[in-house]
Amino acid sequence: MNSATERDEMRRRFFDQAAEDWECRNYPPETRRRTEDLIAELEIAEGMTILDAGCGRGILIPMLRERAGPRARLIALDSSASMLAGVADKDSRALALHARAEHIPLLDDYVDMVVCFSAFPHFSDHPAAVREFHRVLKPGGTAHVLHLASRETINRHHDMHHAVHGDHMPDESAMRAMFAGAGFIAVVLREDADRYCFSARKNGRLT
Repeated sequence: MNSATERDEMRRRFFDQAAEDWECRNYPPETRRRTEDLIAELEIAEGMTILDAGCGRGILIPMLRERAGPRARLIALDSSASMLAGVADKDSRALALHARAEHIPLLDDYVDMVVCFSAFPHFSDHPAAVREFHRVLKPGGTAHVLHLASRETINRHHDMHHAVHGDHMPDESAMRAMFAGAGFIAVVLREDADRYCFSARKNGRLT
């Protein structure tokens, strides 16, 4: 195996093994509330088709359903089958896709919004994932990379764990270049000690 494949396999094993009690350990009530506040800031409309890229156990799925309503199409994607297994418990109507963000098994121009929460650093090929976000989005659709900490804190935290050591958020200039290179416009970064919100829009208008 090459080094990238080995890294992917190490991550997969790590997340598979951690899946069962992931939310209990990482999302106590206060953290869950902060996550809900983060999602509440997104411009989610009734009936949207939303891709949760790197969904984990599906922590966002009920929050997205509450805001997008019963007619919304929610798609949960993760490379860890054990993590993804938690999605059905959250929402039986959500579509679960066992796949990597670098190779999203969806048609072009299919979703209104891509949300990537606490997952982007774990993608092996960031530019490829961003190009896939752009491809599956409808014209005018938006992509959001979200965290509950600053880039510096995220990177420091990941470097404390062997399996995800080096899984870093790129710096602002690299993120802007990646998204612009994929064809995104209207790139905005809002960052402080408690959150990281990077948003961009695919050129065009939602139909």
